[in-house]
Amino acid sequence: MLAIEKRNKAYWDWIKECNQYNPDDYIPFFIDTSVLGYVHRENVHFFKNPAINKGDAIFSFSQFQGKDAITFHENINDFNSRTQAANDAAQSWYQSGMISSWVGEQYDVSTGFNQQSFFTIERAASSLLGIKKYGIHLNAWVEKQGKIYLWVAKRAMDKHTFPGKLDHLVAGGHGTGYSIEETMIKECAEEANIPQAIAQLAKPVSLVSYVMHKNNKLQQDNLFVYDLQLDPDFIPENTDGEAEEFYLWPIEKVLERVASTRDYKINCNLVIIDFAIRHGFLKPDEPCYSEICSGLHHSKV
Repeated sequence: MLAIEKRNKAYWDWIKECNQYNPDDYIPFFIDTSVLGYVHRENVHFFKNPAINKGDAIFSFSQFQGKDAITFHENINDFNSRTQAANDAAQSWYQSGMISSWVGEQYDVSTGFNQQSFFTIERAASSLLGIKKYGIHLNAWVEKQGKIYLWVAKRAMDKHTFPGKLDHLVAGGHGTGYSIEETMIKECAEEANIPQAIAQLAKPVSLVSYVMHKNNKLQQDNLFVYDLQLDPDFIPENTDGEAEEFYLWPIEKVLERVASTRDYKINCNLVIIDFAIRHGFLKPDEPCYSEICSGLHHSKV
């Protein structure tokens, strides 16, 4: 077992790693007076591609508050035309290999959660624009003989992202047309075959957020966190092919893995740390406690 100081430093290191980025590396993507995302300077040339939309310009290069910035061409000026243009661009990026997968799920593009959607875009292309994204993570836990056990999923080896990494039993992105609760219930069914009647017992408990530079893209991620206590006899079953194995581990083993390995998908570490704080496995008088608590909620670029 790691000493508390070493363990908490490892947790703090995860938070810092998930919030490493240089704002000067990015230029704003905006519409009218609203900044909706950030594009890495090394990716700007992809927005100049004349092959997009049969040669018609989709994006314009302008100034926003005295800085270089990107917006839509002036003729692309409403929700439908922006959505069509954004997905034409996404198709071009996919065909050229700039984005290496296609999910077939639309994300809203807005200034914040439950704010006006200016357009929607293919999920796989969303990070290229550096938009704010939302998702759910569910801590599925069991109590046995007074001890907490957490369900752990191992991601399938053919997953495009983080193959073979440990994951939450249930987690997923928030697509257009779903509420957060509907997303949670849908993901419960797809990823662990949790019936709706049980999934509806999950409690919304927290929001974990981070801003991270990854592969010359900015990830502005906001994770709505749920806790669901399951019956000890419940056995999860994956139905969408995204997980290949499940484990039920004592929370101490889970926290040890987070603190001493890179076995987990990176953002899961933050959600598990949040779980540990809320369930009393980290104490206020311990080293880095206040930094860890505040560091789980970062959203400023």
